[in-house]
Amino acid sequence: MPRTQLSHSLLPHTPRTRAAIFGVTMTLATGLFPLQSRAQDDAVLLDEVTLYASFWEEVARKAAVSATVLDAGVLADAVSPDAAIVAARSANTVFQRANSQARLVVRGMSAFDNALSDPVGYLVNGVPLPMGTIQLPHFFGAENVTLLKGPQGTTLGRNSEAGLLSYDTITPGSREGGEINLGLSGSDAGAQPLGGNAAIKWSGQAATGPALALGLEVARDPGVISNPVTGAEVGSKSRRATGFAGITWDLQDGGSVTLRTVLEDQKFNKEQFRYISGPLATGRYESVYSDPSWETRQISVTALEYGKGFDGFDLTAITGFTTFDRAFVLDFDSSALPLGVTELDVRDRTFSQELRLTSNMEGPLKWSLGANVFKQSTKADFNLGAMSTDRHTEIDQRGAALYGFAEYAITSRFRVGAGLRADHISSDGWQSLTSPMAALRYEGRESATTLLPKLTLAYDLSDTTLLHASYARGYMPAGYNYGFANSAASLVYKGEYSWSGEIGVKHEFFNGARVNLVAFHTRVTDKQITETIPGAAQFISNAGQAKSYGIEAELAAPIGDSWQIGANAGWQRARATSFLTTSMNPALGTLVPVDWSGNDLPMAPEVTWGLSLAHQGDVWRGKVSLQGSGSFWFDPANTLRQPGYMTVDAEVTRMFASGELTLWARNLLDEEYYSTAANTLRGVVVEDGSPRTIGVNWRMTW
Repeated sequence: MPRTQLSHSLLPHTPRTRAAIFGVTMTLATGLFPLQSRAQDDAVLLDEVTLYASFWEEVARKAAVSATVLDAGVLADAVSPDAAIVAARSANTVFQRANSQARLVVRGMSAFDNALSDPVGYLVNGVPLPMGTIQLPHFFGAENVTLLKGPQGTTLGRNSEAGLLSYDTITPGSREGGEINLGLSGSDAGAQPLGGNAAIKWSGQAATGPALALGLEVARDPGVISNPVTGAEVGSKSRRATGFAGITWDLQDGGSVTLRTVLEDQKFNKEQFRYISGPLATGRYESVYSDPSWETRQISVTALEYGKGFDGFDLTAITGFTTFDRAFVLDFDSSALPLGVTELDVRDRTFSQELRLTSNMEGPLKWSLGANVFKQSTKADFNLGAMSTDRHTEIDQRGAALYGFAEYAITSRFRVGAGLRADHISSDGWQSLTSPMAALRYEGRESATTLLPKLTLAYDLSDTTLLHASYARGYMPAGYNYGFANSAASLVYKGEYSWSGEIGVKHEFFNGARVNLVAFHTRVTDKQITETIPGAAQFISNAGQAKSYGIEAELAAPIGDSWQIGANAGWQRARATSFLTTSMNPALGTLVPVDWSGNDLPMAPEVTWGLSLAHQGDVWRGKVSLQGSGSFWFDPANTLRQPGYMTVDAEVTRMFASGELTLWARNLLDEEYYSTAANTLRGVVVEDGSPRTIGVNWRMTW
């Protein structure tokens, strides 16, 4: 199949991109050496960053893990951010925000398209999200967001093969008072009305009674997609409401109970795919659909947490319940041809219970022990109207795990950590398939126990320099092919496994500047891949193998006179070492065997980088951020290539006695790129990336 380099983007080796990469490299070099001699008198020291990678609190620069931590100040965008803000600040991390799917790709690792889970795990208020990125709410009300890289299954189980992203909403009573946020925004990409957002947050502690926290954000975006035939401008409008609430009771026995919930409701149009080749091709932000296309998503994450301290350890129990509902109707071929629609309706309900003991004593030994159980029920209806096929799938999963992790300081400088998790998952599912040819019903079962070990080493070269290393096993459990199975054999696929190691160094300068350098290597076996089979169906096998390796650097530094600089840069190679499958040959109209071994993995650019410059004054505050990506492929066949590109964001804030006014811009230079692309019989379809958007925001606190 011929390879296509998609246009309308900055080529990966143009002078503009080379200059930007050189700038990031020089920034990191500046952080390593000259920053030590900068005067400290006019610099604001950075706050100490802490995390809970092993469930006990530790300073991030002393932890034997690669982590990107975003605090409340970074998260205080005009409109609450999503996982894209993490990718902008974390090397070798890509966020694909597409109408068809959303996924966070860490160190080149991702699942096949439209899978019901992915290799990045997610925790919201300590509750895991089984459906992956698509189930992650916006970060409204988040106190901080942490991305741990590498397998985290030893303590956190399934779906954390590539890393773990977690956040907690505002702790009830942790702050007194409230905040109101109002904004307007618009884009010059189309003659659209303005979008808007409004939010309110409040937290407080009663003199006698529980502590409370709550908030609600609503946002509306008219979009920029237009229909060049009808002139309608409805292709990408969206609306969203996100809310959170929390309440904490202090008990007479010295413990506490906290109930927190996060809710999100979204609705948006899906008329965003367009052809860039063939007779159906249209211009940027133009699409011609014959059928209205829309999608709704409802998310809830509820956590009931009990905590109490004892002599030598803390007890934590978290009862979690998550719901996820997704429904869409989509024009079958994204064109004006009346071929019918594709419909999907997914409903997931998951109950989980975590019980954990964590050491709280000062001394050379730190440890955590825990048990976890869960029960998950998923139903999916998938209808290909143009092909008159309808599939109904029901999946039930149950799991139980025991885990432990300990770190021991052999000397005052040298620490060794080791952990193991025994994770058992059993599942069963069935599917009914109705088509003009047959009415079938088939079922499948899967049961597996997985051992997930982890080893860490940490050595303090000095009080400010840490050398660390780790080696761990990760996995994604078995799953069910809800969309394209046609038999019991094609319904179930097995688990995917990997081994990952890294070695790094963390250094803090006298003025608080921090730099992290790390090298990593990951090997994946039994990789879950799709194969096209007769009968308009797909078989998901475990025939693939892959590896990724690379280096990363991240820097945060005050540079004097209330200025701060941040930078990250990553280089990686993420490739399939074995990928034998089948694919449809459009020219022949038949299935043919293909060998994609040696191809780059999808959504895995060789180079990523970010650079930001921020100023914090008494009256004015401002920030300019650049994010760049080298070229990458959208598909495992390596036929659709996105050239490298760079986006620029900027904002400036004027503070008043009663509040603050912010003028902001996203993709300020209106860089053209694609968020997804696919080959079809009628040509290449793409979804355009976000346009230049400018907004104004008023924030008031009391």
